[in-house]
Amino acid sequence: MKIEVIMSAYNNVRDLELVLNGYLNQLDNDFSLCIADDGSTHEVADLIQKYSQTNLTIRHIWHEDLGFRKAKILNQAIKTSNADYIIFTDSDCIPAPNFISDHRNVASEKTVTIGVRAYIKKELSESFRNSITPINKLSNIPWLLFKSMMGDVSKVEQIINYPDIIMRPIAKAKPILSQFGSNMAMSIKALLEINGFDEDFEGWGYEDTDLLYRLEQLGLSTVGSIGRCRQFHLDHKENVPNPHAFNLFKQKQEDGKIYCDNGINKKASD
Repeated sequence: MKIEVIMSAYNNVRDLELVLNGYLNQLDNDFSLCIADDGSTHEVADLIQKYSQTNLTIRHIWHEDLGFRKAKILNQAIKTSNADYIIFTDSDCIPAPNFISDHRNVASEKTVTIGVRAYIKKELSESFRNSITPINKLSNIPWLLFKSMMGDVSKVEQIINYPDIIMRPIAKAKPILSQFGSNMAMSIKALLEINGFDEDFEGWGYEDTDLLYRLEQLGLSTVGSIGRCRQFHLDHKENVPNPHAFNLFKQKQEDGKIYCDNGINKKASD
């Protein structure tokens, strides 16, 4: 099974570098990376060129900066992918070393996998960005628990890599909306059956929620477990949400279309 990580990005070069270092350290390196770039300046392209000289299989999809058009650039990435299975994530989320292998182990055409993440607070995020703290510290559970007690990391209980024998009796973690942009995965076949992301969603918010809703209407179930498909979210300034996105999402639900009109393939009249 060919896996591709499609990562949305916009100008945050230092965070992207930390994240790419996380993908360099994967235990399962049989995957490709696509940076879906929503109009960044040349610094992102320069960084990707640098990492193309490593053992990462990486490509760069870019379009002009005309505002927040994440849905559109992600659709371009899907359309040009040769993978069987897609993992969506963001350029501010550092993957655990077994991130890819976890996703591969649970991948199915019948499900959407939602991963989990811990939140790194501002001071510690800056310590990573300034190379004061190395990212391999994120594999040190006692260190993470200490940092959690100090208030530097939250949701650590979600990203402890519990052994399988302990995982079985642990209840499945229910996906929450705040996780969607961080880490979700499904077959490319399912994405094409719903025509990808709905590009009517411009500005921050609800393009991921709408995608997941339509995948569920297609018949896919949503799965996720604590301790699996783990990431670490770097602190950053919150995006300004599109105030109309929720109402648009509710209208889309009422319309009942699983295959969106303004997706990967456009209507002939467009």
